[in-house]
Amino acid sequence: MVVSLAPNLLLIGFMGSGKTTIGRLCAKALCYRFADTDERVEQKAQMTVSELFAELGEAEFRRLERCAVTDLCMRANAVIATGGGAVLDPDNVATMRASGIVVWLAVEPEEILRRCGTCQTRPLLAGAESPLDHIRSMMAAREPHYARAADVTVATTGLRREEAASRVLEAFRGAAETWPHVAGREEKA
Repeated sequence: MVVSLAPNLLLIGFMGSGKTTIGRLCAKALCYRFADTDERVEQKAQMTVSELFAELGEAEFRRLERCAVTDLCMRANAVIATGGGAVLDPDNVATMRASGIVVWLAVEPEEILRRCGTCQTRPLLAGAESPLDHIRSMMAAREPHYARAADVTVATTGLRREEAASRVLEAFRGAAETWPHVAGREEKA
């Protein structure tokens, strides 16, 4: 783990919540490097996330994702966008929380469906009979994990990407003032 005077900014949330888009904007504003765990997994596996799920299965994807989280959290001065399910692994959560401020990008299911379009590039939604019902079900299962992992939550439904990034930066800067002793961290560990 990198010892740094400044925390990294880690973005968590459901697929389509804006982690990559908002993360890039935040990295630029902070003069931090940007990294995305899904992109890292694709580089290591030399296939897309969709191909990885289809050919090797979700368990192998999650293994590679854990390695990506560990590797990327060793960086200093980074904004890291994580995969939507990264918080399901307690080791990922511990690594992320030790690396910086974890911001949950919360968004309504209808907005997720609008942002994901046909869902064909999202392995966990592809083929769903009712994508909106599937999103609602998955979100309900994951929200407790997001809530436990997050230092702060920023709702992004209906926000332009620049406005969402501004809110994330405000939350990050506020939490960074007390890092690594963010209020509530002890109870969540």
